[in-house]
Amino acid sequence: MEVGDIINFYLFSEEVQGEVINVNKKEKTIKAMHEGYKYTIQTFSKLPKKKSDIPPWYMLTNQNKPK
Repeated sequence: MEVGDIINFYLFSEEVQGEVINVNKKEKTIKAMHEGYKYTIQTFSKLPKKKSDIPPWYMLTNQNKPK
């Protein structure tokens, strides 16, 4: 994943597309822009079991892999 890529992520339980602005591999976060707003998206390979641990916007790492 590189700057400028279009990714799918979840925004308040709805899947949306956004453009990658910045990738922070150390913290496992991505900054993306969707409809003029910037979001710091946390990446998960699997969602946490506790619903309170799930942020309002997130991305599953296997979600944007080429098939």
